[in-house]
Amino acid sequence: MKFALIFILSQSIFFPFIAGLVSARRIGRVYRPFFLLIAAGVTTELISTYLIKIRHMSNAPYSNIYVLVEWLLICWQFHVWGAFRNKRPAYLILLITPVLIWVLENLLLGGITDFPPYFRVSYSCLIVLLSVNKINFMITHENRNLSANSQFLICIAFIIFFIYKILYEWAYQTSIHGASEVTDTIIYLFGYINALTNIIFTIAFLLLPPPRKFTLH
Repeated sequence: MKFALIFILSQSIFFPFIAGLVSARRIGRVYRPFFLLIAAGVTTELISTYLIKIRHMSNAPYSNIYVLVEWLLICWQFHVWGAFRNKRPAYLILLITPVLIWVLENLLLGGITDFPPYFRVSYSCLIVLLSVNKINFMITHENRNLSANSQFLICIAFIIFFIYKILYEWAYQTSIHGASEVTDTIIYLFGYINALTNIIFTIAFLLLPPPRKFTLH
């Protein structure tokens, strides 16, 4: 019953995907990486379900590829939002450093068939920092209701999800050597955090502003 509930919660990724399709005309360049992220999440969910439920295989290799794609798309999204304005070298360093960790951990050390933690924890920390920095910028530079701002909501969801993901990675790695009630609870609750994040993403898509109309005078 517990695993069935976790599976149902994981299907919440389809909510923001459908909302994104409904709001497709308002996505534009500003939210394109984010929509691609959601589409990648849907694809990953479908493939993981097929591998685990039908083929009875591990989804570890595909999951490891997905988290790399996730990092690249989210970093690109913050770049589009101006987080690295006039700081292209910093952007490239921030983008590439976790990728090098991923290559070392998954390819050179052969961890792609498992769930190695170092890349997952490092890019999660970076996304939290980028989200906090973006929120601080919005608070100090924008005079409007941030609770109805899609960028603000997405950053809040990122903070919630990736802080918990760091905790989840600790619990998962600890459980390999000996699960406890604490680690089992943290792992189990991750499904609810994922569903909450997807609900916020859905709201963010529905609150996207209409595209600007350009007129000639």
